[in-house]
This record gives sequence, structure tokens and C-alpha cells, in this order.
Amino acid sequence: MECQDTYYVGTIKGVGRIYQQTFIDSYSKVAMAKLYDRKNALVAADMLNDKVIPWFEEEGARLLRILTDRGTKVLWK
Repeated sequence: MECQDTYYVGTIKGVGRIYQQTFIDSYSKVAMAKLYDRKNALVAADMLNDKVIPWFEEEGARLLRILTDRGTKVLWK
């Protein structure tokens, strides 16, 4: 099972709010994280395209489903 979520990390002076996109593959116990200055569907997709999908391709594994909380940061509205 693959899970993806966004966490508020904190605020950095001169930058603003910082959010962490986290992806966990509970089967292989692999976790990936990337920091962003916003939380929306674009950064959720960026995390998948930049980190997650390349890792699955490199491992020869298939990514079939991702569990999310269906928050607005992962849904196009």
C-alpha cells in the first residue's frame, strides 16, 4: 500500500510556510519526502513525478494505487 500526505513543517523567515510532501510504500518500507512552500495538487503531482515514479521504474515495480485523505492538496477542484 502506498500512502501520500502533506505535513506543515513550520515557517522560515523570508520564505514563509514550509510543507513536506511525504510518500510511504508500506510493503517495501521505503519513504520519500520533499519540501515545498505551498500545498496543492501541483506539488503532490510533482512529488510523484520527481521522486516516486522514477523509483518504482528503477525497481521494476508497478505503482497501482495511492492512499490519500482526499484533501484539496491532492484533488483537482
